[in-house]
Amino acid sequence: MISLGSGNPTALKVGQEGLIFGHHAAVTGRSVLKSLDGYKWNEYHLKLAGGKDTTLVYESGVWKRFALFDPDTAMSASDAAAAEIGDQVTFQGRTANVNYVGQSRVAFIEGTAPEGYRVGSQAHYFNAEVGNKLFVVSWTGDEVEFYEGQNLPRGEVESAFGLPNPSLLAGIFSGGSGGLDSWLDGNSQLAGTILVACAIFGFAFFEGGGGSSEPTVEPPPPIQAPALRLPAKAEGNLAGRLYVIAGHQVNEISEIRGVFGRHEYDLVDEQGTHALLVQGLSWNARQWYLFWPATNSVVLWPNLSPLYIPPNQAATFTPGFAFRINDKLAAIRTLFMCRTTSMDGVAPRALWTGSVRYGFTAQAKDGWILARWNDTEIEFHEGRILSEQEVRQAFGPGVSR
Repeated sequence: MISLGSGNPTALKVGQEGLIFGHHAAVTGRSVLKSLDGYKWNEYHLKLAGGKDTTLVYESGVWKRFALFDPDTAMSASDAAAAEIGDQVTFQGRTANVNYVGQSRVAFIEGTAPEGYRVGSQAHYFNAEVGNKLFVVSWTGDEVEFYEGQNLPRGEVESAFGLPNPSLLAGIFSGGSGGLDSWLDGNSQLAGTILVACAIFGFAFFEGGGGSSEPTVEPPPPIQAPALRLPAKAEGNLAGRLYVIAGHQVNEISEIRGVFGRHEYDLVDEQGTHALLVQGLSWNARQWYLFWPATNSVVLWPNLSPLYIPPNQAATFTPGFAFRINDKLAAIRTLFMCRTTSMDGVAPRALWTGSVRYGFTAQAKDGWILARWNDTEIEFHEGRILSEQEVRQAFGPGVSR
């Protein structure tokens, strides 16, 4: 069994050699990094013939290539720290949109890592994207590094190093050629059946299924929802409003990297307005999020006219996809499948024990977006992070289930 910190999610190992990007390459090291909001990715450090270094990043089933570059316009650490989601930056003569701002921590290293990498080291960074180009600006103190990258075609890394072909699920979630766009181009029926495909291949992946030709890596065990829950019908002041807990669900969230359980509470205020309180939007049960229903009219970046997003189109979105909702620019962070395992109190419409929905989380400049859908309808929520202290002060320390 692999650990959450060091498990290798791919068949690429330190010491392997291959031919990629037109050069002989050797894998000299692998690092596991995590963002402070719990997102994790693997970096494979390559030494190319001639001594040049490059990095392969494996994240949510997608391979990406990154390499250091010197920007044509100076940017200090203070300039980088001022960047916010929705801002524009210009590198290599191309203007890109900032779609994520955060901090990273090195969780694990094997082999040789780049200079400055050590377990526990942290850095600030932001991501920006334009077309098929990805830019990452990372800084620690006054030192700033600039990386240029791109999503790689499905199967390129596997072919280069003689690895088993990637799974269909990885291809569906891939943003490179051979990803979902290519599947849509090749099969006009896929847009209408993507939810069924996600259900079939999603369950196969998360339950350890798949063909015998796939590399077998035992997924980490599911993380159960916390044993404590907030009292039913409790009243409390939260975000300036008096709410009562009207309903509660335990949902099992399945992502590419594993499965975890979380509590969700349906709140109602004195005016009858509904809100959703989520314990652990990602993998940190100590983080709480308060959401309110948002309009289903969104703007696909960089277009200007709003349009309704049907469920089958939402299913084609990928991490990094940018859109506007209620005049907020947001970028998709994670894709997931949500299965309701238990519920009590007032339940949202068309929800029952065993219900399966698909969704994504997205980050905006001043908050978060939660989208979920089934084959007939879609819902959007927008909200913000709360401290655990705020929730406990409002509704008490919780009671055992």
